[in-house]
Amino acid sequence: MPCRRGRYGVSLCRDANEILEAWPSSVRLSTLRLFNFRNFTRAEVSFSPGSNMLFGRNAQGKTNVLEAIYILAYGKSFRTVVARDCIQHGEKLCGVEGVVEKQSVERDLGVAISSREKKLMLHRKSVGWAEFVGNLHVAAFTSEHLGVIRGGPGERRAFLDRAMVTVCPGHIARLAAYTRALRQRNKLLSFYQRQDRRVDDSLIEAWEEKLIVEGTQILRDRARYVEALKGRLPDKLFGDDTLTLQYISNAALEPGDGEEIEWEFRERLSEKRTADLRSGFTSVGPHRDDLKLFLNGKPLAEFGSAGEQRSSLLSLYFAQMEAHKEVHGFYPVFMVDDVEAELDSERMKRFLGHLAQRTQVFLTTARETSVAEIAAGVRRYEVRSGTIAPAPAEGDADLD
Repeated sequence: MPCRRGRYGVSLCRDANEILEAWPSSVRLSTLRLFNFRNFTRAEVSFSPGSNMLFGRNAQGKTNVLEAIYILAYGKSFRTVVARDCIQHGEKLCGVEGVVEKQSVERDLGVAISSREKKLMLHRKSVGWAEFVGNLHVAAFTSEHLGVIRGGPGERRAFLDRAMVTVCPGHIARLAAYTRALRQRNKLLSFYQRQDRRVDDSLIEAWEEKLIVEGTQILRDRARYVEALKGRLPDKLFGDDTLTLQYISNAALEPGDGEEIEWEFRERLSEKRTADLRSGFTSVGPHRDDLKLFLNGKPLAEFGSAGEQRSSLLSLYFAQMEAHKEVHGFYPVFMVDDVEAELDSERMKRFLGHLAQRTQVFLTTARETSVAEIAAGVRRYEVRSGTIAPAPAEGDADLD
């Protein structure tokens, strides 16, 4: 099936058309239910389809709410890799449930977490990650996500892969297949390293072929998606600075013809096999690639100020959301944690002004009045000691 091309003529992914008719033109989280999740023993709340502001003093549970929404979207937290950390102290399990509406069609999502396992549920039936992800589309802007700029290559690859899940459905399966093949090749490398036995090249080559097939498509899809982001970065939304992106293949593979990439990838793996046998791991492939960000031609992580890094990350999210809309016809739900700490009011006002009437937004703040200044018509919710409740429409108060 030919890939859908956007207004810049860039293919977002090879099989994007498969989801155009299946997914409607809007999405929102209408209801959220929490059970023994972090500091929430039991909570249920209904949200506005527009802007939602969660306010309250520090350590009351505002970020926990955003974390729960994120888990409903991706099946995992943006704060911890250990799912059981979300279980309330002294309890054995926790749950997050939500009702997602797409053009008045409801989907019941749920995640149940115990000390031993995590279950993903759609309409109260256990499903796999590939079936679960994509029912709720979310882009989250938090201090943790500044690792996309300040952290290592793994955090930037994770950013790309998360974003691509909703515009390129085959990407999940390819990542899983590539990871399985990578794990098996690394096991063989480690085995021969420890045992000091004669290497059976045919065994290693068998897993290399799987790496080559899946890795080639992952490389092409990621590079194509980065080109799509580059074409959608805002010109003047946050000033006159210019943000540029570059996808870097650690194997020096250039995106292009699939057969040519496969041949070059096979050559790189063969060249590095001796070194990989000494180290016990695979040193080339898309699992080692990186996304470089430059501001006005200089590396952003090294030369960008804290404010420039935050503005650049928001520009990157802007491009992600535009690319998402290009494929689905609607923007993903957008979340900002501790909004006044992440961006000054003028920058956030510009961004939220662009999103107004376009998608559902969640903001958290300790200063209720700060958000009232930049988000007109916002619905307010007070979060206090593990409870969440709609606040009166009037009577803003400074909580500091």
